[in-house]
Amino acid sequence: MKRSMKNNKIIKKSIEKRKRNVRITAVGVFATIMFCLLAVRLGYVQLYKGEYYKYKASNQQKKEENINPSRGTIYDAKGEVLAQSVSVDSVFLNPGKVTYSTSAKVENEKIADGLSRIFSLDYEETLQKVSSNKSVVTIAKKVENDKIDELRKWMSENNITAGININADTKRFYPFNDLASNLIGFCGDDNTGLYGLEERMNDTLTGTTGKIVTFKSLNGQAISDDNEQYVPAENGNNIYLTIDTNIQSIAEKYLEQAVRGCGAEDGGNVVIMNPQNGDILAMATYPDYNLNEPFKIEPTGYSQEEWATLDPATKQNIYSDLFKNEAVSGVYEPGSTFKLIMTSIALEENVVQTDTENDFYCNGVYHVADRDIKCWRPTSNPHGYQSLRDAVKNSCNPAFMQLGQRVNAAIGVDKIYEYFDDFGLMDKVGTQIARAYPGQFYDQKRMGPVELATTSFGENFTISPLQLTAAVSAIANDGLYVEPRIVKQIENPDTKSIEQAEIVEKKQVVSKETADKVKDMMLSVVQDGTGKHAKVEGYSIGGKSGTSEPSENNPDEGYVASFIGISPIENTQVVCLVVLYNVKGEDHQGGQLAGPVVAQIMSEILPILGVTSNSQELAQSEISTLIAVPNVKDKTVAAARTALEQMGFSVEIDNPVDENTALVIEQTPKPGIALEGGSKVYLNTSQQVEKVIVPNLKGMSIDEATRTLSASKLNIKVDGTSGIVITQEPAFETEVNSGSVVTVTVKEKLKESQ
Repeated sequence: MKRSMKNNKIIKKSIEKRKRNVRITAVGVFATIMFCLLAVRLGYVQLYKGEYYKYKASNQQKKEENINPSRGTIYDAKGEVLAQSVSVDSVFLNPGKVTYSTSAKVENEKIADGLSRIFSLDYEETLQKVSSNKSVVTIAKKVENDKIDELRKWMSENNITAGININADTKRFYPFNDLASNLIGFCGDDNTGLYGLEERMNDTLTGTTGKIVTFKSLNGQAISDDNEQYVPAENGNNIYLTIDTNIQSIAEKYLEQAVRGCGAEDGGNVVIMNPQNGDILAMATYPDYNLNEPFKIEPTGYSQEEWATLDPATKQNIYSDLFKNEAVSGVYEPGSTFKLIMTSIALEENVVQTDTENDFYCNGVYHVADRDIKCWRPTSNPHGYQSLRDAVKNSCNPAFMQLGQRVNAAIGVDKIYEYFDDFGLMDKVGTQIARAYPGQFYDQKRMGPVELATTSFGENFTISPLQLTAAVSAIANDGLYVEPRIVKQIENPDTKSIEQAEIVEKKQVVSKETADKVKDMMLSVVQDGTGKHAKVEGYSIGGKSGTSEPSENNPDEGYVASFIGISPIENTQVVCLVVLYNVKGEDHQGGQLAGPVVAQIMSEILPILGVTSNSQELAQSEISTLIAVPNVKDKTVAAARTALEQMGFSVEIDNPVDENTALVIEQTPKPGIALEGGSKVYLNTSQQVEKVIVPNLKGMSIDEATRTLSASKLNIKVDGTSGIVITQEPAFETEVNSGSVVTVTVKEKLKESQ
């Protein structure tokens, strides 16, 4: 029995041992299998997928940061900055996550009040942002340093340490505000050009983004890696324009005066070009706008209430029209200025000579096909028999209809259109500047006698002001057409390398002999034709007036008055076109309205361009009547009065004072200004200087203008000896100090002008 029990124990132990061995063996086999699988997997990962996981790990550790390039600067021809990028900041807020250095928190209302006050924002809109559930909201973009300094001070005073974030940014800045605004254009919030040259040359100005590639661990520690990369940004190129800031300012000054003075409801343009190399010296549009605040412009024709009700798309269309460069993107009927082109073609083809007597006849109307087409001059006083020179001087439409018929008979419409193309009138001229369009002429296959007649004197087709300026510049440049250019050179700011813009001489359109004949007739237009008001004493000026009528289908378009001038006649240095749109009233002729503007511009820019006057003499009778105003500032009123009255001036005091003790703080006109004897000098004894509004003097005689200005507490300076006021400076409705001098130009009223 005992043996049996012992055997059972032995057997039981043996079984347990075998089971244990089986378990151990199983575990070993399992462990071996798992190890083998792990080894296979490890080999698979290391050998087969190693590069993949290495790439994936590298990407998780890689940090890539962009380096934004600087946008290029725009300069004028002499290096004056017209547009540049400056450092600014943008402000963002994390609503509900504003933290403080103390336990005292600031209420949302107080935060909104502070932010709206600092950045001139609407309080309610700012409060909505501060109280929103968004993770981040924009408070203000691209603000100046003084505002950021004010914000930092406010945050410190209110113990705010986080939640209001200030991020570095850049902003496009235009030092001259509205100068050449429609030409230069502006950028959006992302510094991408939206209008004008900023948009057309955006790729040149923008540059290329760079980057820095580094590797960091999960805790942000830098990992040394040979694959670290630095790709520098390529800054945008600087652009030097052909325009001269001084000439541009002169053009804009006189254009604004002209538009306001004659009531040109759709504004105007001035284009000034060097015909020898195609350089655009000035390109002005009025109305203009402030490039630094383009969307703060107030479009005319809308009240604030009406403007507020317009949808965004309508507002955008209105803004686009206001920002457009009409000198390039706008089109108009050139009127009689186009007669210079037809004259050139006719002379080049030997269809006509300049001074053949009785070559053309005008009785005030010319019958073409099934209709009568009138001359601008009435049938009661027609031009009669004329040479070509007379027809150009008189701007006679019947004569040019006859000329068009002769040219067509000699060379045909196709050849005429070839000339139009050679003069750049069928091309898109100025595409680098703005969106440009080719001239819109009749289909030459459908050109009938009536279409030929109206084309011959410049109506019923459209071109841009720049196209006409370039075409007439070809005549001024001895018949050689040079493509207009606005960019003088492009500079790489990193390498300092400079790429000069080439002068593109496209074609000899007409011979020098023909060009000389046309320029000589342009001189006659200014000397004793419809362009008399474009004369400038001491300089040879040639030109041609233009007046195009509104179409029968749209009489509200009004008249377009224009004048194109050249100077000097020999070796012409400058061509100047002035166009005034939608002129209404009896005085709507180009010679009457635009001619004087060309004269004003030429009188100031020709000396700047180094063109020598051939008459520097001033009549002694004029010199003797002018007296320089003495400096009486800081004198007693009594002493100032005595000094001024002894020199022939009258005196007016701003306030009743004790003249023996009160001192003169300010005087108008300023010391050194030359005035006629008897003019009034205004003395101020307080810091407050009286302001007055300049009246409209246009059309007045010298006596009438003098009385009107005297009643307005203003002085007069007269340029001319007799006639009526055709221009004034400052323009009417300008606010000036009492006693200021208003310069008026007087000339005899043109009885015949177009």
